[in-house]
Amino acid sequence: MQLVQTVAPTQEPLTLSEVKEFVRVLDDDSDTILTSLIVSVREHVENVTNRQLCVATYELFSNHFISRLPKNPIKSVDKIEYMDESGYYQTLSASSYYLYEENGVGYIEYDSDFIPFLVEHKKAVKITFTSGYDTIPESIKQYMKVKISTLFENREQYVVGVSISDFGGNFIENIIGQYKVRAV
Repeated sequence: MQLVQTVAPTQEPLTLSEVKEFVRVLDDDSDTILTSLIVSVREHVENVTNRQLCVATYELFSNHFISRLPKNPIKSVDKIEYMDESGYYQTLSASSYYLYEENGVGYIEYDSDFIPFLVEHKKAVKITFTSGYDTIPESIKQYMKVKISTLFENREQYVVGVSISDFGGNFIENIIGQYKVRAV
């Protein structure tokens, strides 16, 4: 299975002004660092939770028809294509499948009467889908602010012999834990 982001998010879950207010920075001298930390922490949260925070589009390649989709919440399945005997992608009729959600995870249910024969190829099926939150949960945003603040204030891995992972204890990690989706 291969997942490729084809349309990246156009905005971040937190604005620079939100982060500056949280970390109590008034000047513009640290804008570049804070902007970089926003992106880094968003990517970290997305990887840890297997969720897509801001809306993005993906292509998922597989050698079979996949039912469980990664990078939840799923907004839409834009199209499903399969490779024919000639090696060309054909679009599967939208009436032969539907998207549903169970426990925060997006699934595709296929009509078994309309599933075509697949050639043996690691990219025999290509699913294009869009995922991301319309409104990002406040607890995720708060987690991000704390992580950004910690990384901003403690830019090295160790501070006077204390590992940066010790800052915040388990409480802050438990906030994000409730959003984890097991990878496909």
